Amino acid sequence: MDITIELIFALVQAIVTAILGTVLKDSVVPSKWIPIQNIVIGLISACVAIYFDLFASIPVAIVTCLAISLGVGGGYDAIQAKNK
Repeated sequence: MDITIELIFALVQAIVTAILGTVLKDSVVPSKWIPIQNIVIGLISACVAIYFDLFASIPVAIVTCLAISLGVGGGYDAIQAKNK
């Protein structure tokens, strides 16, 4: 498997989403608004990906970026629920 710019972008987006979710959860943003925060991060990431022409089409960029940001948020919540 080759390391492509799309893969690097996805990894950076996942890390940024995880860091923002962890830092902002309950201190700045109430827990119930974290999914909205992740959607906003996904849409901003999609705009960046579209601007730099990282994906084949605009819908692919939007869906991919939303899936990454919401997946990271869901994974974080699943881990937290398991630890309780």
